[in-house]
Amino acid sequence: MKQIKVPLYEFDSNDSGKFLISHAMCEEIEKVFERLTSEQFVDSARNATDEKKLMDRYAAQFSGVSKKMELWASQRRLVLRKVEKAVNDLKHIKSYTSKGKVVFSAVDIIGTTTSIILEQLQMDMASKVRYISAAFGCFSFICSLFEISKKSFIMEDILKELRNDSELLFETQKILQKLSDFDRSIQNFFPHGIDIRIVKLIQQKGMRKREQKNEKKNDSQIFIEKLSSSTNVSAQVTVAILVTNIRMDPTLLDDAEFLEKVKVFSKSPLGELWWNRVKYQGLLPVAQKSRLLTELNSQSRIESMPIRTFPLLSSPMWHLKGMPTAGSIVLNSLVVFDSYCELTQGSKTSENDLLEDLKFVLEAEYKNIKDTYQKLSLDSD
Repeated sequence: MKQIKVPLYEFDSNDSGKFLISHAMCEEIEKVFERLTSEQFVDSARNATDEKKLMDRYAAQFSGVSKKMELWASQRRLVLRKVEKAVNDLKHIKSYTSKGKVVFSAVDIIGTTTSIILEQLQMDMASKVRYISAAFGCFSFICSLFEISKKSFIMEDILKELRNDSELLFETQKILQKLSDFDRSIQNFFPHGIDIRIVKLIQQKGMRKREQKNEKKNDSQIFIEKLSSSTNVSAQVTVAILVTNIRMDPTLLDDAEFLEKVKVFSKSPLGELWWNRVKYQGLLPVAQKSRLLTELNSQSRIESMPIRTFPLLSSPMWHLKGMPTAGSIVLNSLVVFDSYCELTQGSKTSENDLLEDLKFVLEAEYKNIKDTYQKLSLDSD
């Protein structure tokens, strides 16, 4: 085969998708690619032994990931159960406290109104009725305090479990990223390894097509996309190995041992496992929960008392000080109206909406991470 003069293989520092391979080399690589992908795979005893050694090494290292993943999955299921229970509990709490506030505030209004009438009639029991109604106003206020404190405890409990969840997931990711021995062994399989930038270019080609719809592509980019257009992992692995090695040493096009290694590795379970590891290992911490967690954190603290609880506090105080009671009647009427509206709306709160959004995000993240884990596991097939 004639020697191919190759220009320097270049990667733009700002864009790993911009590189150069000569047109002649593209044609030669394409011929070899078509031949290798069409040939039937026959695994030799030597290849099987080498593959088993690498598989065993990966399995030993991956066992640490499996243990952490089991712990995390158990923790995530616990969080999901607690979130679901919290949604139901908050609805019940809101329902009971709203009913209590309606009843107690209504009794306060009736008692206060009655005491005014009795005062006009100059009856001695007017003051007793006023103090009794004030007591009911206090019970209404206690209902609000109970609701606020109970919500806070529920939110704080979920937040604590989410912190544990995040720690376990972070530890799992750290262990997964430490599987460097396996990666080094794969890189040593070939004269010039497998360029991860090329691998990423192939794996992300769908996203890059959308991003670069109006961008002019060079021949090398078009060539890579053409050969890797198949969704078959074996074909994509073959492209990555051939481009990485032949652009560094064109004589490998005539190296039968090298080409046999490419064919064996790309069509083996080991090749697919390595490809999935590169593709999925960075996807474990997927969903961004920062906004929801920030809101949850603020909901878990009693930073300020809702404005609607002030009438409940002020009403009995006005009674005890003998101040005019018309204002208390108006304020308690607002509390009754507010609580009634909450009951007609199904006793849902902003906390309920927040937890339902969080549950949706956590479930989606759980499914994505479990799917990713299966892709990286030896049992993925």
